[in-house]
Amino acid sequence: MVYVVGMPRDLDRPQWKGQRPWFEIWFAVVLDARRRRALWVRQTLFVPRTGDGRATTWGAWFDADAVPPTRAAKRFGSLERARLDEPASGDQPLIQIEDCWLGRTGAAGSVAGLAWDVGWTGGRPVHDEVPAWLPAPTHARRIVHDAEATGRVTLGDETCEIAGRAIALHLWGKRRLPTLQWIYAPWIGDGSLEIQAASLQDRFSLGLAMLRLDGPGGRTRAPTGPLDPRGRADPGLPRRPSSLSGRPATSAHASCLVTATVAGARRLIHARAWAEPETMVGYAYRDTDDRDLMIAHSDIGSAHLEVYGRTAPGAPWRPVDERRVDGGVAVEIHQRATLPDVAYLGWDDTTRPAPAPATPPPTTDHVAWPAVSAIVALGLTYGDHVRETGQRVDPSAPPTSFTKHVRAFAPGATRVAVPDTEALLAALDALEPGLAAELRSRMAIVPPVMDYEGELAVVALDAIDDEQLDAGVAQPFGLAAANDLTARLCQVLGETTERALEYWTCAKSFTGFLPLAPTVWAPPGGLATLPELTLETRVNGELRQSASTKILIYPLRAIARAARAHLGRPLVRGDVILTGTPSGVGLRMSPLTRRFAALIKDRFRKAELLVSSFATSTELLRPGDLVEVDAGPAGRIRTRLGV
Repeated sequence: MVYVVGMPRDLDRPQWKGQRPWFEIWFAVVLDARRRRALWVRQTLFVPRTGDGRATTWGAWFDADAVPPTRAAKRFGSLERARLDEPASGDQPLIQIEDCWLGRTGAAGSVAGLAWDVGWTGGRPVHDEVPAWLPAPTHARRIVHDAEATGRVTLGDETCEIAGRAIALHLWGKRRLPTLQWIYAPWIGDGSLEIQAASLQDRFSLGLAMLRLDGPGGRTRAPTGPLDPRGRADPGLPRRPSSLSGRPATSAHASCLVTATVAGARRLIHARAWAEPETMVGYAYRDTDDRDLMIAHSDIGSAHLEVYGRTAPGAPWRPVDERRVDGGVAVEIHQRATLPDVAYLGWDDTTRPAPAPATPPPTTDHVAWPAVSAIVALGLTYGDHVRETGQRVDPSAPPTSFTKHVRAFAPGATRVAVPDTEALLAALDALEPGLAAELRSRMAIVPPVMDYEGELAVVALDAIDDEQLDAGVAQPFGLAAANDLTARLCQVLGETTERALEYWTCAKSFTGFLPLAPTVWAPPGGLATLPELTLETRVNGELRQSASTKILIYPLRAIARAARAHLGRPLVRGDVILTGTPSGVGLRMSPLTRRFAALIKDRFRKAELLVSSFATSTELLRPGDLVEVDAGPAGRIRTRLGV
């Protein structure tokens, strides 16, 4: 969006004076303070180069607890029936199309199945950007920002009260912006975050972008700072900011995720917001060049902000702030292409198409998960992964094995929460009392450094006879796609200790850290060997791992034997074996880097360097990332990292 400096108030009003082509938009978003519901309304004028124009009222309701979670519709009117004359006072509508209106203090109207009557007052000062007199094809002006809002929304026979924050804008010009990304998060920590990026190109280039974090109520808050390695305030590092601003590099992902990064010599900011496709409302907007723009919007999204600082260019990055909010976030993506799994309302339609049919039930060779009794994980089982980690493996020796706690078991999990500093420190302190205090003295914020590991899980569907398996007799095993999520920071803290595998268990055993396919593939007659399957892992649609099970170092009988030895008993129904991950994980080290890291004996220094590397990484995971693991007939699991 292009904002305007020094505009008189009448630029909130219609700017159309009969010129062609032309578009004009007034819109408002009202986010409920409980962060589960929201209202989005628009009134638009559209005048093509030739032919009849139209006036349209748009409405959408978001309810995270409803099925479906969104309602959306619009209704058409003629330009002749749109009230475009100057309002007599500030309380009267800026735009009115039939009985629907939007003004400086509220909005009221209706579309099929949805009616609203909301008002707002107050708000933060408007931060303007670019003068309206510049010959830009699109202009925009804020009407209100971060205002206190209340009102009523009617859905058929049901009436819902809404109270929270509102933002309203007016946009106009000769051409719409084909590429736009927008985040509005008024409750992120104790501040309000807004990010916007716009370009006149079909792909983001030569555009404008802005990130702004305002402190509570727009007031300056005393900043808090990071500590030096001895726990003292470090005057050389940037302190936890009360406000932020910058020009970010932004990106919109097919996973309904918008990311933004502001990189400076001593400060690094990562901000992002996301929503699930079913909570997005999609609209086709006709541009004045007769092409359609595909707009996807949600007002019940989530957001995450992290800030890193360092004492000087080239010094290690250290975290100084982290904020997260689940719900109550507006996220919007404008582009030419549609987003996967988002339902769009066509330009000439007034209601959205019916939802796509549900996923078909599994085939007859898929069965429900048994009650899980134990989870054994194997490490360094793929030759390419061994090489990328710079390590060596003796194929004649049993594979490395460790326990993954059953609380991590999450078949069909579509969302897994990333542990915050407190959860991470609690887990580490349970493993090693006093460790949390030592870490806290060194880092104000302790990020988990999340990573993915696409794997094939072997599931015992009944008692397993090892001798029969060694003789080549099939056993009642099933298979399932799995994602062995890992908090690498925990893992690194154990590298120089005699209990390294216990730290692996800690790193991989947070609640939900084992998303699996919703059902188990149970080949008829069982398995004596692993079938040749292709295992693929994607992050936000990007292929990260792709390997065949034929490059596994160990056969099924060796895998089962290692799990039995680890458990100290025969395998029984409900035992799960994770067979290891191929190359392509987020944390990768060349043999040279691995040898250099091995020279560092101070585990806290290792952890600090890992966090510094994570600060600039585009391979490791952050909240909002969508990870998909596909193992063909063994199923697929698609999981969003949440907050």
